[in-house]
Amino acid sequence: MKSIEKTADADLRLKYQKTLELSAAVAVLLLTVLFFSFQKYEGSIVLPEQPKLVIESIEIPPTQQFQKPPPPSRPSIPVESEDEDLLDDVTIEETEIDLGEVFEAPPPPPEEDEVFEFFAVSEKPVLKHKETPTYPDLARRAGIEGRVTVMVTISETGDVLDAKILKSVPMLDEAALVAAKKCKFKPAKQRDRFVKVKMSIPFDFRLKG
Repeated sequence: MKSIEKTADADLRLKYQKTLELSAAVAVLLLTVLFFSFQKYEGSIVLPEQPKLVIESIEIPPTQQFQKPPPPSRPSIPVESEDEDLLDDVTIEETEIDLGEVFEAPPPPPEEDEVFEFFAVSEKPVLKHKETPTYPDLARRAGIEGRVTVMVTISETGDVLDAKILKSVPMLDEAALVAAKKCKFKPAKQRDRFVKVKMSIPFDFRLKG
């Protein structure tokens, strides 16, 4: 009977010891799982990204310093001279000025002879004698023909004062100028006065067949 009780006690102690060991193992396993789970959870925490702070620089315009205008000068107060009595002894001599001699007007400038254009005069010049030009030998041999136009300046007496080529033909210009200077005109008039005038004269050079 006693041996049966001893055996039961021994079995109970053995079961208790196994249960205790199993509980300890389970506790260690749970702690291990919790430890690794905590590390994994801690590593997976993502902190929200902080917004970047942008610092904008503002340019401040330089301060303008306005210069104050200078203060107005004080008006000067005339001081009475102590030598006022000396002015009574000064005698100013009267000076006579001949206005006719000092302000005598200069003589008017001589009137320059104005040369009018052909269309600007009231009475046009009239050609009284047209000189026939001499045909140059070189131009004749070369068979050169054409019309040379000469601009002449006619005097108040109808003579040619100046001659210039307006339309040129090679080898014929000089002969046309010589002939133009020998032409004679009835002079032009402007307001019942003979005047100088410009006029063009054509000279034709033609070879006879």
